[in-house]
Amino acid sequence: KLNCGIEISRIPLYKTKGMSVEDTIGILKDDLSDFKNRRTLHAMFSDVNISSADYELRAISQKRFIQSFEVAKGINADTVLFHTGYKGTKHYGSIKNFKKKFVDFWLDFVKEFEKSDMIAVIENVFETEPDFNLELFEKINSPNFKLALDTGHVNLYAHKTKVSDWIKKFGSNLYHMHIHNNFRENDDHSNLLNGTLDFKEILYCLKQDNINPSMVLEM
Repeated sequence: KLNCGIEISRIPLYKTKGMSVEDTIGILKDDLSDFKNRRTLHAMFSDVNISSADYELRAISQKRFIQSFEVAKGINADTVLFHTGYKGTKHYGSIKNFKKKFVDFWLDFVKEFEKSDMIAVIENVFETEPDFNLELFEKINSPNFKLALDTGHVNLYAHKTKVSDWIKKFGSNLYHMHIHNNFRENDDHSNLLNGTLDFKEILYCLKQDNINPSMVLEM
């Protein structure tokens, strides 16, 4: 009745030994057989780091990103959301190497989204300020690579900033949002009224700057 879409937040592929991409697509297609609205897929993220200094860990993580894209394409999702994999290190050399590996992978990977007319978005998790994700976005420089904003993660991990700071920094490149709340102690994924975030202020900021991302109530 509300014409809402859906975001698939978990892919069973990596949790079940022997399950293939084709098996996963089949399961999700069956589950979504009566759902005709827009579909978004959250890429696999548990223990995933495409910028790992360890070659084998990096390889399996990149494989999980590619598999997530294949699943999304198989279920006709138009957007795939990815975590950057950044864990909050404060070592300058490690951050520089992380960004280089991230960009090197995505400059090639984003071509698959361009060929398939799909959108990839990167979401903030442990990032403490918007410039980190904005720099990655600018270096990829593709119309099919956009920014996502998770309100609860800003509240929990980016204490020196406000959600409105991220909105203003991302501007029209803010394509997708995860909406949830917390009390800055745990990633609760609580409802809009159960936490310290003021969603009237957040929605006003979006309206004021004429920014209209898709939104997921991630609760």
